[in-house]
Amino acid sequence: MNHCQRIASTIVTTISVAALSLGAAPAAFASETPSPAERTAAVIEKATGTTDVAPVPAPGITIPQRSTGDAKATTATGDAVSIALPGIKNVTGARAGKNTTVYLGAAKATDLAVQPTTDGGIRALAVLKDATAPREQRYDIGLPDGARLVKLDNGAVAAVAKNGTFLGGFAAPWAKDANGNPVPTSYRVDGNTLVQTVRIANTTAFPVVADPKWLDDAAKGVTTGMIGGCAAGALAGGAGCLPGAVASGVIGGIGGAIGGLLS
Repeated sequence: MNHCQRIASTIVTTISVAALSLGAAPAAFASETPSPAERTAAVIEKATGTTDVAPVPAPGITIPQRSTGDAKATTATGDAVSIALPGIKNVTGARAGKNTTVYLGAAKATDLAVQPTTDGGIRALAVLKDATAPREQRYDIGLPDGARLVKLDNGAVAAVAKNGTFLGGFAAPWAKDANGNPVPTSYRVDGNTLVQTVRIANTTAFPVVADPKWLDDAAKGVTTGMIGGCAAGALAGGAGCLPGAVASGVIGGIGGAIGGLLS
């Protein structure tokens, strides 16, 4: 190879390497850029932590493929319970983060998500992206025939069978803003619909994450029996373990046991 050929070969090699480098750069950049679902999962997992996110759902737990499907769990008696997400759009879920299924834009200015938890429960989540997001999220709960939701003193909500047996429930609600600050939130019961209200202030930093978490606590047999007694007595009187009903010392004391179990 003469001098001119060597120069030409060097130029061609340099151009080829440069072209390959330029072609590879966008792909590498793309792999480092989180998807919208991954960004939402990161926001959620910052609020919830990841230590109780299960790598796989427990038996009886179902994560819906689409936002219009139901999350499903089991009760302490082995019956099925369903949780309808409060979405208004039919969105396909994307698994991201440690194991958070995200439904982007499933409601106005709101992403929804579901996580299986290591205690065998399931957590539904709403991510309010800005001040235009609804302040209320309505979760329709499918329960065995005759069962009902009962609000407790500490803000948690128990699911109670027709005969007063404790079936499971939703832990006391919480919500956090983008800075990790707690945001006032509460449940109310509208038939078999669990309604979570989040109270936004001028100082609230978006996005805000809020969750209802279902757990059945089947292993806590003694306390479950006490809960059954509370619910049965309250249901017989038609009141339930509500603040107005806990004036009774018996119902109030056992209502506290429920509250501790779901706190």
